[in-house]
Amino acid sequence: MKNLFIIAACVVILMACKPHQTKKDSVETPDITISGDTVLIPGRSPVGQKIKQLTLRSESVLIPYSTTGTVRAIPECIADIAVPFEGRIVRSFVKAGQTVKAGSPLFSIHSPAFFETVKSYLQAKQEKQVAEMNLHRQQDLVDHGVGVQKELDEARLNFEISKGQVENLVATLSIYNVNAEKTEVGKPMVVTSPIKGEVVKNTIRVGQYLTANSDPMVCIADLKKVWVIAQVKESKMGLIQHLDEVKITIDAYPKQTFTGFVSYIGKILDEQSRSLEVIIECENAEQYLKPGTFTMVNFMNSHQEGIVLPATALIQEEDHTYVYKKTGSERFVKTPVNVTSAGNGNVIVMDGVAAGETVISEGCIYLH
Repeated sequence: MKNLFIIAACVVILMACKPHQTKKDSVETPDITISGDTVLIPGRSPVGQKIKQLTLRSESVLIPYSTTGTVRAIPECIADIAVPFEGRIVRSFVKAGQTVKAGSPLFSIHSPAFFETVKSYLQAKQEKQVAEMNLHRQQDLVDHGVGVQKELDEARLNFEISKGQVENLVATLSIYNVNAEKTEVGKPMVVTSPIKGEVVKNTIRVGQYLTANSDPMVCIADLKKVWVIAQVKESKMGLIQHLDEVKITIDAYPKQTFTGFVSYIGKILDEQSRSLEVIIECENAEQYLKPGTFTMVNFMNSHQEGIVLPATALIQEEDHTYVYKKTGSERFVKTPVNVTSAGNGNVIVMDGVAAGETVISEGCIYLH
């Protein structure tokens, strides 16, 4: 009984002598020690044997960049045709989907205003002929010493005035693709196509009366080539170069990729969206890219100096991305980085680490 009492007393004394345990900032395991963002990994520990390290180096990398865009017809390849004069449509020559050439007739219109223009042209042409004959006669008289210089000057002035009137009227008619030499008084005006292409819109109705303010009746477009107008953010302008290759996708054909090339980079930044317009010219033989369609634009040729990492080096926590950067022989610090995809299981580091530094490239899963 005495021995039992002595053993119990010893146990009480030993427990009283044990130091009080306080909460530590670090967590120790047989393999690693974690203190905040810092990790100590002994090289001979089981974890140290499982991780891989990579010393970073700068290299030429392809930095992909994606943004949205909109398909547009090339301006010189599309034409909206309205009636040039007030009048009534008397005949239609085309239908939707029809292919036309430049100068092909589209519709004809009976227009009093057009008739007056033709009449004025023919009268001016006749007056020019009379003035030219009078000028030659007065010049001949002066050359033979029987003419008066004043009358010759007047004849020359009248000829120049009549000539100018004819030229003005010819120019007026040519604006509407009307050949002045083939016009006749009272003949309906034939409206022709200014470009080659396809009739993509046709609202012609024979007998319809239209004014000069009426909406276009026909739209001709050549959509074998189109533009894609991409919106490039201010921070990404340096990634875009003239003639860069671009890959384009649309929702309607998700498995198909269209190829284009940067043809123009805008000069003025939109102050509200902080973006720049970039024009991409695309072949569109099958006409899958229709004007107005929204697209995804992927720029492919942005070569710059950068650092490539395997995606296994990354740690994702909420909205932040980290790597473990080596700061000592066995010390690693969790460091935030900004990365973008490089494909093939790799990423491009935009900032956070530099060439020459060492990071854990594989095995980060053992540090949690």
